Amino acid sequence: MAGISVNVKPEIISWILQTIQFENIAGSVVELLNKWRTGEKTPTFNQIEEMSRKISIPFGYFFLDKPPMEKCGIVEYRTVDSGAIAAPSRNLMDTVDLMTDIQEWMAWYAAENGQEELAFVGSAGGVNDLQRVVKDIREKLDIDMEWYAHRQNAGDAFRFLKGRVEQISVLVMMSGIVGNNTHRKLCVDEFRAFTLVNRYAPLIFINSCDSETGKLFSIVHELSHVWVGENSFYNGQIGVHGTKREAEKFCNAVAAEILMPTERFLEKWENGSGEVVNRIERIAKAFRCSRYVVARKALDNGKISQEVYEEVAAELTREFMNWQRKQRENKGSGGDYYRNLASKIDKRFVTALARSAFEGKTQYTEVYRLTGTNRKTFEKLLSEMGGVG
Repeated sequence: MAGISVNVKPEIISWILQTIQFENIAGSVVELLNKWRTGEKTPTFNQIEEMSRKISIPFGYFFLDKPPMEKCGIVEYRTVDSGAIAAPSRNLMDTVDLMTDIQEWMAWYAAENGQEELAFVGSAGGVNDLQRVVKDIREKLDIDMEWYAHRQNAGDAFRFLKGRVEQISVLVMMSGIVGNNTHRKLCVDEFRAFTLVNRYAPLIFINSCDSETGKLFSIVHELSHVWVGENSFYNGQIGVHGTKREAEKFCNAVAAEILMPTERFLEKWENGSGEVVNRIERIAKAFRCSRYVVARKALDNGKISQEVYEEVAAELTREFMNWQRKQRENKGSGGDYYRNLASKIDKRFVTALARSAFEGKTQYTEVYRLTGTNRKTFEKLLSEMGGVG
């Protein structure tokens, strides 16, 4: 049977070509799919099986009569309405599925061990008082208004806030690939972050292919969604109000205020000098945040016009696209595997898994599946994180 040619309906191939992310797929693979679609070539079972592995499309999908009606509910909460994500990529769907499984397990574990629902989840729902919500988040994270002054740069600021967010029982997961498959890179153009709200185990996922300032804004923006009590799919420019949804605008404003308090911003703007672009850059460095955030704050406070803002935003977008291109070209060594893995997975989640498995409540096969490890690599991951504690 392996060598027997089989017919795959052209509409299935067309759907597959719309679903895959071309930057992660070799040109020869796409060319072969197109030949199957036009009928120039007919695949065998072996070829379909191999293709299924290469493009991460389930084997059985090739034999359907019509394209499957797959749903990725999180996309409904997108920041910016965009036709580009009308059909979510397989990489996105598989990532959301895994994060959903992780959240469900952690929510079960929390309830099983007597944890009460987290009071702050949804506490800002229907609240329009920006400063009240900002004050509440600062108090919960135990940070003051000028917390950023003690951080060296955006990367340091992100790691600091990530640690504080994890301490209040919000899961923070981060990766630039699907699972541990380095051939399945996540695309920042599709999404920067998403949040799955749950009263026991809210989960924030950060696309680590983003810039340091991008990740910094994302974690505060997504945390704001936890307070609002609404799922989030963040697929826009940093801090840009590209949506009609009031909750999204509110979360943008909360994030901008925590990263750069208006009072402190105005002081620095009034005491600054020089051209707008230079002033924005200096202020961004002072607050360790993105120039997008500074430009938006300047616009909202009447310091620059809409026209100037759009010019600055367009230039920053061009710079970001160039940065993305260089990142794709720079393969690098990838760094220490276990250190990288530890930075991607919430430590509280890993230690909870280890305890549950040791107590016989969770099978080790499930532990390895949820962490993308095996017995050997899971033990080393635990060691890298400092053990169960």
